[in-house]
Order: sequence, then structure tokens, then C-alpha cells
Amino acid sequence: MSNISRIAFEFWSGIGNVETLEKWAEAELKKENPHPDACDLFGLVEAEAERISLVLAEEIEGFTPVSEQGEIWAKEILANFCEMVLSEKISPNKFCHLVQGYDANFLGLRENAAGELEYPVWLGDLWNACDWCDESWSISNSPHLKQEIEKVLNAKT
Repeated sequence: MSNISRIAFEFWSGIGNVETLEKWAEAELKKENPHPDACDLFGLVEAEAERISLVLAEEIEGFTPVSEQGEIWAKEILANFCEMVLSEKISPNKFCHLVQGYDANFLGLRENAAGELEYPVWLGDLWNACDWCDESWSISNSPHLKQEIEKVLNAKT
């Protein structure tokens, strides 16, 4: 069973699913004192499920996606997506959409000693490798993307 913060983060990352939120709500309703909104989490469309899960994660656990915990999960999800795009289980376009979201949101999570925003090193140069990505891209016709994905995976510790 996932916690509400992880569920919210996956929605925020564009990979969440309503079924996971509904499973959380089912488990919550079995508790002695369930969250009062748990019964309202069934049959939601994805956008509403994302919105509500983010509200609940902040309310219940004080979680926001652009945080230390969010960064840990982003690194994990990125590594999984790297593997999936290399094995052609997802398209480069879907992969690059995730990269663009993380790039835009995690830039500035930290500042360096000079007060400048730090770029998330764990993203490597994926932002540039994804530049101009569209539906026509495949891993075989985008060797620069494949090379950068492999660099990111090899740099992972």
C-alpha cells in the first residue's frame, strides 16, 4: 500500500493512476478514524485525483512535491524511466515530458554558496538531449538522447 504523499507525487509527475488512489482510500476507510474525504476519492477523473491527492498529502503529511522527499522519488522515477525508454517500453516523448517537468520544478530546490540556483545534477544534460523531442523520436533515431540517458544511469550512485 502506498502512502498519500507518494501517490500525490506520482500524479504530480504525470504518472499517477486513479486506481492507486482508490486503493489508498479503501485502506483509509478501514481505519478506526479514517480521513473524512476518503469516501469521496472513488470514480474521480485523473486531473481531480491529482488535485485532491496533492491537497491530502499536504494536509495529512505536510508534503509538497518540490522537496527533499520529492527529489528522492524523482530520482527513482527518472532511473526507472531511463530503463524503460532504453528498452522501448515508453517513448522518448513520454520520457522527455517527465524530464521537462523535473527540470522546471527542481531547478532552484537548492542554492549554491553564491546564492545562485543549483541545477539538479541527477538530471545530467537530459534537458538539452530532450530539446525539440516529438512523437517522431525513437531511441534508435535519437542517439544523443540514448547517450545522455546512459550517462545519467552510469552516474547514479
